[in-house]
Amino acid sequence: MKVIILGSGSYSGTPKPLCTCENCVRARLNPMYRRTRFSVYFEGILIDPSPDLHYHLERTNKRVKEVLITHAHFDHIFGIPDLQIFKEVSISSNELGIKVAKDLAKIAFGEEVPRGYSWRYNVLEFWKEYKIGKARVVHFPVPHSIEMAGGYLVEINGVRIGITGDTGPEILRDEKVIDLLEGVDLLISEMTKKESIPGVHLGVKDSIELAKKVRAEYTVFAHISHTNYPHEVLEKKVKDSGIKGKVAKDFTIIEL
Repeated sequence: MKVIILGSGSYSGTPKPLCTCENCVRARLNPMYRRTRFSVYFEGILIDPSPDLHYHLERTNKRVKEVLITHAHFDHIFGIPDLQIFKEVSISSNELGIKVAKDLAKIAFGEEVPRGYSWRYNVLEFWKEYKIGKARVVHFPVPHSIEMAGGYLVEINGVRIGITGDTGPEILRDEKVIDLLEGVDLLISEMTKKESIPGVHLGVKDSIELAKKVRAEYTVFAHISHTNYPHEVLEKKVKDSGIKGKVAKDFTIIEL
C-alpha cells in the first residue's frame, strides 16, 4: 500500500508570499524545498482537502472516494470545491468540520451537494468507531486553536495509520490517544514549529517525543512551517533521535 503526503507544509505554504526568511528564499531558488498545504492520500481516502487540492490531484491523478477532515481551519478544508470532479464522494468530520464543508459547497455550487451529484456528509463523534469505505476509522480529539479539532486512526487492509492533525503538545499527556495509536504501522505527525505552542502546534522535540511514546513502526513528520529549521536540519534531528522515520516533502511516498 502506498501513502502519499500530498502537501507537507503548514497554513502559509513555503515560500510564503513576501517572506524573505531562509526557507522561503531557498524554496524560490529550488522547487525541492517548496511545501504546499498539508494533505494525505491512500487507498481512495483523502485526509484534509487543502487549498492546493487541484494541484495535488493534477499531479497524482488519483480518484477520491472518502474524505476525512481533521478540522475546519482553511488550510485543511478549503479544497472542498475542487472535489467537484468526483460525482460520488463521502465527506466525514466532526460537527464543525461538516458545517464548514457544507458552507463551502454552498458558496461554490449554490447548494450543499452539486446538482446531479451523490455527495454524502457524515458527522463523526469523537472516540466512536466507524466503517468508512474499506476502512475502520476512529476520530479522536486534540487541543488546537479551534472549537473542534481531531486526528484519525485509520485501519485498512490490515495496516494501521495514525494522523495527529494539528495539535498542541498536550497530546503527549493524553494517555487515551497514546494508547489508541500505540504501535501503528505509520504515524503522520505534525512538526509545525521549532518549539511547541501550547494548545496549538507541536515543535520538533515534542513531535519526536510523540513518535517515541506511540512506538510507531515508522513516522513521517509533516505540516512544517516556513519558520521551522531547514529541511536538512530537521532530517538530522530525526535521524539523531534514533526513531525510524523521515521528514516529508511534497509528494513523499511511503510503502507499507
